[in-house]
Amino acid sequence: MIIATAGHIDHGKSALVKALTGVDTDRLPEEKARGMSIDLGFAYQAMDGGRVCGFVDVPGHERFIRNMLAGVTGIDYAMLIVAADDGPMPQTREHLAILNLLGVPDGVVALTKIDRVEPARIDAVRAEIAALLAGTCLEGADIMPVSAITGDGVEALADHLGAVMDLAEERDSSGNFRLAIDRSFTVQGAGLVVTGAVFSGAVSVGDHLVLSPQGTEVRVRGIHAQNRQADSGTVGERCALNLTGPDLKREDVHRGGWVMAAGIHSPVARFDARLRVLAEEARPLRHWTPVHVHLGAAEVPGRVAILEGGPIPPGGDGLVQIVLDRRIGGLRGDRFILRDQSARRTIAGGSLIDPFPPVRGRARPERIEFIGAMEEAAAEDALLKLLEQHPAGISLNNFAIAWNLTADDAEALWELAGLVRAGPAGDPAGFSAEHWDGLLEAIESGLRHWHETNPDKSGPSQDALRRLMPLRLPVPVFESALDQLVSAKRLVHLGSGYCLPGFEPKLAPKDAALWRRVEPLLIDGHMQPPVVTELSERLASPRRDVERFLVRAARLGLVFQVAKNRFIVPEALLELADAAEALAGDAGEAGFGAAAFRDRAKIGRNLAIEILEYFDRQGLTWRSGDTRTLRKPVAEVFGGIG
Repeated sequence: MIIATAGHIDHGKSALVKALTGVDTDRLPEEKARGMSIDLGFAYQAMDGGRVCGFVDVPGHERFIRNMLAGVTGIDYAMLIVAADDGPMPQTREHLAILNLLGVPDGVVALTKIDRVEPARIDAVRAEIAALLAGTCLEGADIMPVSAITGDGVEALADHLGAVMDLAEERDSSGNFRLAIDRSFTVQGAGLVVTGAVFSGAVSVGDHLVLSPQGTEVRVRGIHAQNRQADSGTVGERCALNLTGPDLKREDVHRGGWVMAAGIHSPVARFDARLRVLAEEARPLRHWTPVHVHLGAAEVPGRVAILEGGPIPPGGDGLVQIVLDRRIGGLRGDRFILRDQSARRTIAGGSLIDPFPPVRGRARPERIEFIGAMEEAAAEDALLKLLEQHPAGISLNNFAIAWNLTADDAEALWELAGLVRAGPAGDPAGFSAEHWDGLLEAIESGLRHWHETNPDKSGPSQDALRRLMPLRLPVPVFESALDQLVSAKRLVHLGSGYCLPGFEPKLAPKDAALWRRVEPLLIDGHMQPPVVTELSERLASPRRDVERFLVRAARLGLVFQVAKNRFIVPEALLELADAAEALAGDAGEAGFGAAAFRDRAKIGRNLAIEILEYFDRQGLTWRSGDTRTLRKPVAEVFGGIG
């Protein structure tokens, strides 16, 4: 369990931690000289059963609030410190507000310096504290009087913390590993060490991880979990990781970075969130307000874009998009704090909902609906809502990263949801079965309408057919839909186009009459058909008219244009392709030349070269120098003709 102190400067946070653990958390010379905490301090206390309680001692001065924020993220329990002589002070209130905005689940109040006051004062301050806690995450928390000087109450507080550990449930260790870096340093003989709270998952010695946001690959050489050497570390612990890697540089590692599993490394420049403005604010939070964003151990300037309604009033909440000046790590459920532009005052805080929002259209109704689905408490419920809302599918990779799903957990969820995956295996889109069936039907309907308006054409290309769809789909997703329709024989893929089964394009009357004159000439020529110039002379028709007609005939699959001036009937093309395949089989790896193909096909040299170059373009053969080898079988390249 990780416990963080909180409270006003000089209220005895460090002294109390030392009384509990024997460790002086003020480690910097300046801290000792000034008698105040400046940066984070850490201490650990062994408990019964071999467990270790970790303390994060945070500075109380308002100038070091950024350090305090780096220490209270990812904690399990808060220990709010209030001095009996001062009572609640400004930083008491701000620290409590921060704990509340971060959603810290539980805590205790240590009423310190009781040796300096009379019992009546203790009772009065206790009442002040109880009133201050009302409506916060610490409402009803125990208020325990202590003195780090005399030791009064320290044992009772230690017993209380031990009881809390006994009652605490083990943190869910599912999800990918994430550690928020709050310190980094070099150890002689070991190298770079980073420390921080483990937000999710588990890590073991030898694991390969990523330093984010840089994307540097690292390996874990050693682990200290809760200040003890260990083979592994897990969520709910503070860990020190000894890292190594060929591209790892000490100067690139800073507070605010992450060490995480490679699968979820996806730093973001913006994120959608639910934001609550502090009730103590003097005025509403307006659109595009400049702020300082604290998430994990990171601090980065940014702006607040309000997504619905007007300015968010004090004490109110709303949906926002946080636009950052630089990329940071963040996943769904991460809590964050906003301070004003001068970084002097905490103004709001919230919970990250979606780390992959669009740059444009962020406030459209469909986008607000998407965010609402992502706010569901369970990943399964969110996924089902999103699948229902989006007929064009959703990015499964983005969903899995946002919810920090391991590969196995994601696969189980996809199966449970009964979704359809389409597109590339590395970046699939997910569809509900109902929407996917609707998409397939829309493709068939669009193609049917195309046939009705273009009876003389064999079928549209993939791009043309995609443009007919009511939904704009990514090309890989649309290709998956076409492949499924072709496999189910609901569509026919002919050449570069698609048509419905049984559809036969019809020539216009004028073209049909010309085809009756052209077809016998091409059939008579067979594998050596006349060129366009010769055909125009024999038909006594203008060359340009004959060429345009043959291009239209090629679209219907009646002929194939193998060269600029040459068209051939399908049967002859297949015979030539079979000849090339047979010749390649005889030649083996040595390949065959144009002369050998000319002799096998019994055609002229120029025509043989034209045909072979056409086969190269279609992917049947591969030319290397003066020889060719077979790339694909004839049935795969020309299986749709004949």
